[in-house]
Amino acid sequence: MIDQNGNRPAAAPADSAWARLTEAEDAAAYCRAWLALQCEQVGGVRAGLLLLESQSRSFVPAAVWPGDYTDVTYLGKLAERCLREHEGQVDRSTAAEGHVLVGYPIDPDGQVVGVVVLDLTLRSDVELRAVLRALHWGAGRLEGILYQRRLDEVRASMTRSTLALEIVACLGDEMRLDAALVRLVNEIANRLQCERVAIGLTAKDDRVRLRALSGSAWFERKSAFAAALENAMEEALDQGCPVSAPPLPGREAVIAVAHGDLAVSGGAAYTVALTAGGRAIGALTCQLAAPRDAAFLASLEALAALVAPQLRLQSELSHWLTGTWIERSREWLRSLRDPRRPGMWATAALIAIVAIVLGFAHGEYRIAARAVVEGEVQRAIVAPFEGFVATARLRAGQRVKAGEVLATLDDRDLLLERQKWRSEAEQTDRKYRDALAKHDRANARILSAQLAEATAQLDLAEQKISRARLTSPFDGVVVTGDLSQMLGSPVEKGKLLFEVAPLDAYRVVLKVPEEDIRNVTVGQTGQIVLAGMSDRHLPFAVGNVGIATAEDGQNLFRVEAKLTGRTASLRPGMEGVGKIVVGDRHYLWIWTHGFFDWLSVKLWRWLP
Repeated sequence: MIDQNGNRPAAAPADSAWARLTEAEDAAAYCRAWLALQCEQVGGVRAGLLLLESQSRSFVPAAVWPGDYTDVTYLGKLAERCLREHEGQVDRSTAAEGHVLVGYPIDPDGQVVGVVVLDLTLRSDVELRAVLRALHWGAGRLEGILYQRRLDEVRASMTRSTLALEIVACLGDEMRLDAALVRLVNEIANRLQCERVAIGLTAKDDRVRLRALSGSAWFERKSAFAAALENAMEEALDQGCPVSAPPLPGREAVIAVAHGDLAVSGGAAYTVALTAGGRAIGALTCQLAAPRDAAFLASLEALAALVAPQLRLQSELSHWLTGTWIERSREWLRSLRDPRRPGMWATAALIAIVAIVLGFAHGEYRIAARAVVEGEVQRAIVAPFEGFVATARLRAGQRVKAGEVLATLDDRDLLLERQKWRSEAEQTDRKYRDALAKHDRANARILSAQLAEATAQLDLAEQKISRARLTSPFDGVVVTGDLSQMLGSPVEKGKLLFEVAPLDAYRVVLKVPEEDIRNVTVGQTGQIVLAGMSDRHLPFAVGNVGIATAEDGQNLFRVEAKLTGRTASLRPGMEGVGKIVVGDRHYLWIWTHGFFDWLSVKLWRWLP
C-alpha cells in the first residue's frame, strides 16, 4: 500500500516487479514491469493500461496488467479524456459496482506522450489523490526510456539526413542526367550495402523505364530482368506507398507480387517512389541478400525525398527545347554583360553581320542532281535469228569503226539451207524449161510458182548468212555487251547483244528531285562534275524535262541536257553531280526554302 504522502513503506521488500524492471532488456519489457510495479504499489488494482505515443503519432498499448489478454477496452474513454485535458482524471461512474477508474497523463516536458489508467477498488478522495501522486512520481521512471526513444529517433533521422545530403552533394558534380543516375545507384549500393540498386523514370506514356543499374555501365533494356524491375517500380507507384518483400510489420496489406519475384533465395526487395512537385517522376528499387528493418526503408524514403527534385531539374534540363536551350541562352546573355569577356561581344557582332548579309545579299541559286552521261544516239545490235555464238571479237568499252565485226553467229546450218534451196531452184528451173518446151502451160505455171518459192528461200538464206556477221553501224564505242564467255551458247532471236554509242555525241541525264522540278525549264544552263573528271566543269543546256520515276524511295524526274563543250575523255555511263542554274535568290531563302516547303506539306497534311 501507499501512504497518504504517496511514499512506499520502508519495510516493503523488493519483489519480482522490481527485479523485472531492473532486468528489462527492451522498452516493451520495461513498460510491462513498470505498470506491474505501479499496480502492486497502489494495491487493489483490478486492471491497468499504459498507452504510449508511437512513431506514427498515435497512442498504442505499451503494457496491460495483469496479463496481455486482459480486456481493458472500457478504460479507453478515460484515457482519451486524460489525453484531451492533459491532467489526471477520476471516473466514479462505476462506484456502484465497487470500483473507480483513475487516469494520469505522462508529460515529462509538458508534451503528453502517454497515459496510464488503473481500475481500483472503491476508496476515499484522499486515497485517490495519493494514487494520483504515486502515478505522477512513478511516471518519472518512464522519462529515461522516453527520452532514449526520442534520442534514438533523432539520431536515426540525422543519420538518414546526412546520408541523403552526401549523396545529393555527389549528384551535384554530374551535369548529364544519365551520368547522375548511374552515380546515384552506385552511391546507394555502396553506402547501404545493397546487392543491386535500380532507378527508373516515368515516360510520356506514364510507364516506368529503367534508366540505371548499379555496377553496370550498360544493360539490355528489353531483358526479362529489366522488365521485372520495371514491374516492381510500377507496383509501388500504382499503390502510392513504399513496397517491400518480405513485408515489414504494419505493411502486410501492401501488394508485393512483383517484389516477391525479385526477393528470391532468402533475399529482400524494397521500392520507394521519387516524387517532385506532387507528381511521381520515377522509383528507386533495392535488392538485398537479407531482409532489413523499417529503418532501412525510412532511409530510402528520406533519400528519395531529397533526390527527386534534383533529378526532375536535371531531367528538364536534358530536354533541348525546354531545358538546355533556355539555360544556354541565359548563360550566353550573362556572358554578354560580363566586361571581362570581350570575345563574346565580337562573336555576337559577327553573328549579327552574318544574319544581315544572309537576309539582304543575293546569290546564284542552283539545283543539284545526280547526273549520268549517255550517248546521244545509242544503236542496239540484236540477234537476227536463233543460233549459236561462233566468235566474239569485241566487248564493252572497246572502240569500233563503222562496219567492223563485233561477233559472228554459227552459219553452218544456214550454208546447208542455202545449198538445199539452190539445188531446189536449179531442179525446178530445168523442169520449168521442159514444160515450156512441151507447151505444157498448166504444169509450167505450177513449176514457175515453185521456182519463185525456191528463189525466195534462197535469198532469205543468203540474207541470214550475211547477218551472221554482227558489225558496227558507225564509229563509236561499245557501251554494253560481252559474248566472250558465251561462245557456243544459244541466243534467241531479238536478244540484245551489243549497244554502240558514238564518240562525239553525248547527252546528260539529270535526276532532279520532285521538290525542285518546278524551277527547271528548257533552255536553262548548268555545269556537271563527273567522278572520273573531278578537275573539270562541263557546261550543258537543258533540252527536255521528262517524267518521274521512283528510285531509292524518291520521286525523281528525268531531265535531259546537251553538253555544249566537247571532250575526248568522256565515256557513256560516267556519273557525277550536275547543277542547273535557276537565277538569283536571297541567300537566306536558298538555305531555308527546303525546310519551309517540307513544313508546309506537313501542316497541310495534319491541319484540318
